[in-house]
Amino acid sequence: MIDFDEIRKEVAIKHSVLLGKDDPILVTVTVSEMVLGRYLDLVSAQYEDANRALAVSLQQQVEQSKETAGKIITDASNYVSEQVRKAVVEALNEVGGDLKRQINNAQTASRDAVTSGRDAQTAKNSAFLAAVVAGAAALIAVAAVVVVLVK
Repeated sequence: MIDFDEIRKEVAIKHSVLLGKDDPILVTVTVSEMVLGRYLDLVSAQYEDANRALAVSLQQQVEQSKETAGKIITDASNYVSEQVRKAVVEALNEVGGDLKRQINNAQTASRDAVTSGRDAQTAKNSAFLAAVVAGAAALIAVAAVVVVLVK
């Protein structure tokens, strides 16, 4: 509330004019105070409405961001998983082909050794060597799978 005695005192000091308690200028001050109070109430209500709408919009944006981030993470995970699977399959196919060729070579060498009449010791040594190579190839295949999975 406005202190009209303080207003009358200030006007008297600054302007050397005495205002009566019923002076129309003081009525104007009262009307202005009422209008300003109503305007402040309206602005406060609009501010609160806008603030609530902003909070709702912000929450929706946060939820949408979470959903988008989850989709990106899932898609990236699926992509990486598929690439690892393809790399493992390729490595296994490559190692498997090498292993088959080595086994075929070992079998051919073994048959050639038997059919050519070479002695039994030579055939035994060739078969052992082929087995070692096959074992090494199998170890290499396992190591390749482990390397691909670790990456």
